[in-house]
Amino acid sequence: MAWKTIVESVTVHYPQFTVTGSIEHDAEQAALAQIDVETGEDEVLSVDLSEYGYVPAPGEIFVKDWSEHRGFPAALQAAGVGDIIEEVFVGPFVSRAHRVRLVRRSH
Repeated sequence: MAWKTIVESVTVHYPQFTVTGSIEHDAEQAALAQIDVETGEDEVLSVDLSEYGYVPAPGEIFVKDWSEHRGFPAALQAAGVGDIIEEVFVGPFVSRAHRVRLVRRSH
């Protein structure tokens, strides 16, 4: 993967915890992660939905909104990292995910 820092530092208030750190993006894989500045641990924010026929456009990702990631798309939008573009439902449990357009970029 070819990760690139798109946000140097941002605090995101996820429903279960808060993380301050950089936002890393791999455009080829449509992957997004946040690296915690204190621990160095990463939180993968994106999900691959291609098996369901969903492929994000350039500059977009899918973020799951179920299980331990419930509320993550809204938290990213509130932090100014991305804008929710579309809601989709996938899998046997009709789980919700959101297509998110990334809006913050570092220089």
